[in-house]
Amino acid sequence: MQQLDEDLTRDRAHISDLPAQWLQKHRDLVASVRRLMYAAATTGVGNEDLRRSADLVAQASELVEQELRPGVLLGEFASPETTAATRTRWIGRHNPSCIPLEISSDGTTASATVTADALAEGPRDCLHGGLGAWLMDCMLGLLIESAGRTCVTAQLELKYLAPTPLNRPLNLYATADSASGRKVWVNSWIECEGTRTVEARGLFIEPRR
Repeated sequence: MQQLDEDLTRDRAHISDLPAQWLQKHRDLVASVRRLMYAAATTGVGNEDLRRSADLVAQASELVEQELRPGVLLGEFASPETTAATRTRWIGRHNPSCIPLEISSDGTTASATVTADALAEGPRDCLHGGLGAWLMDCMLGLLIESAGRTCVTAQLELKYLAPTPLNRPLNLYATADSASGRKVWVNSWIECEGTRTVEARGLFIEPRR
Protein backbone atom coordinates (compact mmCIF):
# COMPACT_ATOMS: atom_id res chain seq x y z
CA MET A 1 0.00 0.00 0.00
CA GLN A 2 1.36 3.40 -0.99
CA GLN A 3 0.94 6.03 1.70
CA LEU A 4 1.63 9.70 2.07
CA ASP A 5 4.12 10.79 4.69
CA GLU A 6 2.57 10.40 8.12
CA ASP A 7 2.62 14.15 8.81
CA LEU A 8 0.62 14.79 5.65
CA THR A 9 -2.14 12.33 6.46
CA ARG A 10 -2.46 12.82 10.19
CA ASP A 11 -1.05 16.12 11.39
CA ARG A 12 -2.09 18.52 8.65
CA ALA A 13 -5.58 19.29 7.36
CA HIS A 14 -4.98 22.13 4.90
CA ILE A 15 -5.12 21.52 1.18
CA SER A 16 -1.97 23.56 0.53
CA ASP A 17 0.06 21.01 2.54
CA LEU A 18 -0.76 18.11 0.20
CA PRO A 19 0.87 17.12 -3.11
CA ALA A 20 -0.96 18.25 -6.25
CA GLN A 21 -1.03 14.75 -7.72
CA TRP A 22 -2.59 13.29 -4.58
CA LEU A 23 -5.19 16.06 -4.52
CA GLN A 24 -6.21 15.35 -8.12
CA LYS A 25 -6.53 11.61 -7.44
CA HIS A 26 -8.60 12.41 -4.37
CA ARG A 27 -10.89 14.70 -6.38
CA ASP A 28 -11.34 11.86 -8.88
CA LEU A 29 -12.26 9.49 -6.04
CA VAL A 30 -14.76 11.93 -4.56
CA ALA A 31 -16.40 12.47 -7.97
CA SER A 32 -16.73 8.70 -8.39
CA VAL A 33 -18.26 8.35 -4.93
CA ARG A 34 -20.73 11.14 -5.66
CA ARG A 35 -21.73 9.34 -8.87
CA LEU A 36 -22.19 6.15 -6.84
CA MET A 37 -24.33 7.96 -4.27
CA TYR A 38 -26.67 9.20 -6.98
CA ALA A 39 -26.86 5.75 -8.58
CA ALA A 40 -27.48 4.07 -5.20
CA ALA A 41 -30.27 6.50 -4.37
CA THR A 42 -32.08 6.14 -7.71
CA THR A 43 -31.27 2.60 -8.90
CA GLY A 44 -33.89 0.03 -9.81
CA VAL A 45 -31.64 -3.00 -10.40
CA GLY A 46 -32.48 -6.44 -9.04
CA ASN A 47 -31.50 -8.10 -5.77
CA GLU A 48 -28.38 -9.83 -7.08
CA ASP A 49 -26.97 -6.66 -8.59
CA LEU A 50 -27.69 -4.84 -5.33
CA ARG A 51 -25.81 -7.50 -3.38
CA ARG A 52 -22.83 -7.48 -5.74
CA SER A 53 -22.70 -3.70 -5.66
CA ALA A 54 -22.72 -3.66 -1.86
CA ASP A 55 -19.84 -6.16 -1.80
CA LEU A 56 -17.78 -4.04 -4.22
CA VAL A 57 -18.41 -0.88 -2.21
CA ALA A 58 -17.38 -2.67 0.98
CA GLN A 59 -14.11 -3.75 -0.67
CA ALA A 60 -13.38 -0.20 -1.83
CA SER A 61 -14.16 1.12 1.66
CA GLU A 62 -11.70 -1.31 3.24
CA LEU A 63 -9.02 -0.14 0.80
CA VAL A 64 -9.29 3.58 1.54
CA GLU A 65 -9.89 3.03 5.28
CA GLN A 66 -6.34 1.73 5.66
CA GLU A 67 -5.06 5.29 6.16
CA LEU A 68 -7.54 7.86 7.47
CA ARG A 69 -7.10 11.58 7.98
CA PRO A 70 -8.38 13.27 11.18
CA GLY A 71 -11.04 15.18 9.22
CA VAL A 72 -12.26 16.20 5.79
CA LEU A 73 -10.40 18.63 3.54
CA LEU A 74 -12.10 22.00 3.55
CA GLY A 75 -12.60 24.47 0.73
CA GLU A 76 -9.64 26.22 -0.85
CA PHE A 77 -9.36 29.84 0.29
CA ALA A 78 -6.94 32.42 -1.08
CA SER A 79 -4.80 34.17 1.51
CA PRO A 80 -5.55 37.83 2.31
CA GLU A 81 -2.28 38.75 0.57
CA THR A 82 -3.57 37.56 -2.81
CA THR A 83 -3.95 40.54 -5.13
CA ALA A 84 -6.18 39.08 -7.87
CA ALA A 85 -9.37 41.14 -8.29
CA THR A 86 -11.59 38.04 -8.53
CA ARG A 87 -10.76 34.79 -6.79
CA THR A 88 -12.27 31.34 -7.15
CA ARG A 89 -13.17 29.10 -4.23
CA TRP A 90 -14.15 25.45 -4.37
CA ILE A 91 -16.35 23.62 -1.89
CA GLY A 92 -17.10 19.91 -2.07
CA ARG A 93 -14.31 18.77 -4.37
CA HIS A 94 -12.94 16.68 -1.49
CA ASN A 95 -16.20 15.81 0.28
CA PRO A 96 -18.83 13.73 -1.58
CA SER A 97 -21.61 14.67 0.85
CA CYS A 98 -21.46 18.32 -0.28
CA ILE A 99 -23.03 19.85 -3.36
CA PRO A 100 -19.90 20.90 -5.30
CA LEU A 101 -19.59 24.66 -5.63
CA GLU A 102 -17.23 26.90 -7.57
CA ILE A 103 -17.63 30.41 -6.18
CA SER A 104 -16.14 33.57 -7.68
CA SER A 105 -15.76 36.60 -5.42
CA ASP A 106 -14.17 40.03 -5.49
CA GLY A 107 -14.63 40.72 -1.78
CA THR A 108 -17.89 42.66 -2.17
CA THR A 109 -19.92 40.27 -4.34
CA ALA A 110 -19.88 36.54 -4.98
CA SER A 111 -21.56 34.29 -7.55
CA ALA A 112 -21.83 30.63 -8.48
CA THR A 113 -23.90 28.36 -10.69
CA VAL A 114 -24.96 24.89 -9.60
CA THR A 115 -27.38 22.19 -10.72
CA ALA A 116 -28.80 20.08 -7.89
CA ASP A 117 -29.91 16.50 -8.53
CA ALA A 118 -32.11 13.97 -6.75
CA LEU A 119 -29.70 13.69 -3.82
CA ALA A 120 -30.75 17.22 -2.82
CA GLU A 121 -34.49 16.60 -3.13
CA GLY A 122 -36.97 17.77 -0.50
CA PRO A 123 -40.45 18.32 -1.94
CA ARG A 124 -40.89 16.34 -5.14
CA ASP A 125 -38.55 17.63 -7.88
CA CYS A 126 -37.47 20.55 -5.68
CA LEU A 127 -34.41 21.44 -3.63
CA HIS A 128 -34.59 20.59 0.07
CA GLY A 129 -35.04 23.78 2.09
CA GLY A 130 -32.20 22.89 4.44
CA LEU A 131 -29.82 22.53 1.52
CA GLY A 132 -30.99 25.89 0.23
CA ALA A 133 -29.93 27.33 3.58
CA TRP A 134 -26.59 25.52 3.33
CA LEU A 135 -25.97 27.03 -0.11
CA MET A 136 -26.73 30.49 1.21
CA ASP A 137 -24.46 30.03 4.22
CA CYS A 138 -21.64 28.91 1.90
CA MET A 139 -22.07 31.94 -0.36
CA LEU A 140 -22.15 34.37 2.56
CA GLY A 141 -19.24 32.80 4.41
CA LEU A 142 -17.05 32.60 1.31
CA LEU A 143 -17.78 36.22 0.46
CA ILE A 144 -16.59 37.32 3.90
CA GLU A 145 -13.56 35.04 3.69
CA SER A 146 -12.58 36.49 0.32
CA ALA A 147 -12.57 39.94 1.92
CA GLY A 148 -9.88 38.74 4.31
CA ARG A 149 -12.00 38.31 7.44
CA THR A 150 -12.50 35.16 9.49
CA CYS A 151 -16.04 35.05 10.87
CA VAL A 152 -18.61 32.51 12.02
CA THR A 153 -22.34 32.46 11.33
CA ALA A 154 -24.30 34.04 14.18
CA GLN A 155 -27.69 34.40 12.51
CA LEU A 156 -29.16 33.31 9.17
CA GLU A 157 -32.60 34.51 8.11
CA LEU A 158 -34.22 32.96 5.03
CA LYS A 159 -37.26 33.65 2.90
CA TYR A 160 -38.46 30.84 0.62
CA LEU A 161 -40.16 32.71 -2.20
CA ALA A 162 -40.80 29.89 -4.68
CA PRO A 163 -39.90 26.22 -5.16
CA THR A 164 -36.27 25.77 -6.25
CA PRO A 165 -36.24 23.11 -9.01
CA LEU A 166 -33.81 20.25 -9.39
CA ASN A 167 -31.88 19.49 -12.59
CA ARG A 168 -31.90 23.11 -13.76
CA PRO A 169 -29.09 25.66 -13.44
CA LEU A 170 -29.36 27.72 -10.27
CA ASN A 171 -27.58 31.06 -10.01
CA LEU A 172 -26.32 31.93 -6.53
CA TYR A 173 -25.37 35.46 -5.50
CA ALA A 174 -24.09 37.23 -2.40
CA THR A 175 -23.39 40.88 -1.65
CA ALA A 176 -21.81 42.70 1.26
CA ASP A 177 -24.22 44.84 3.27
CA SER A 178 -22.59 46.52 6.25
CA ALA A 179 -20.09 46.02 9.05
CA SER A 180 -19.65 47.30 12.58
CA GLY A 181 -16.68 46.22 14.64
CA ARG A 182 -16.64 42.43 14.77
CA LYS A 183 -20.09 42.13 13.12
CA VAL A 184 -20.67 41.76 9.37
CA TRP A 185 -24.05 41.66 7.58
CA VAL A 186 -24.35 40.08 4.14
CA ASN A 187 -27.18 39.15 1.74
CA SER A 188 -27.57 36.28 -0.70
CA TRP A 189 -30.18 34.74 -2.97
CA ILE A 190 -30.91 31.94 -5.44
CA GLU A 191 -32.32 32.52 -8.91
CA CYS A 192 -33.59 30.03 -11.48
CA GLU A 193 -34.19 31.34 -14.99
CA GLY A 194 -34.65 34.86 -13.66
CA THR A 195 -36.99 33.93 -10.80
CA ARG A 196 -35.70 34.51 -7.29
CA THR A 197 -36.57 31.46 -5.18
CA VAL A 198 -34.66 32.01 -1.92
CA GLU A 199 -33.37 35.10 -0.13
CA ALA A 200 -31.06 35.12 2.87
CA ARG A 201 -29.55 37.67 5.22
CA GLY A 202 -26.74 36.67 7.52
CA LEU A 203 -25.01 38.13 10.53
CA PHE A 204 -21.42 36.93 10.92
CA ILE A 205 -19.16 37.67 13.87
CA GLU A 206 -15.38 37.71 14.02
CA PRO A 207 -14.27 35.67 17.07
CA ARG A 208 -12.32 37.46 19.78
CA ARG A 209 -8.61 36.79 19.57
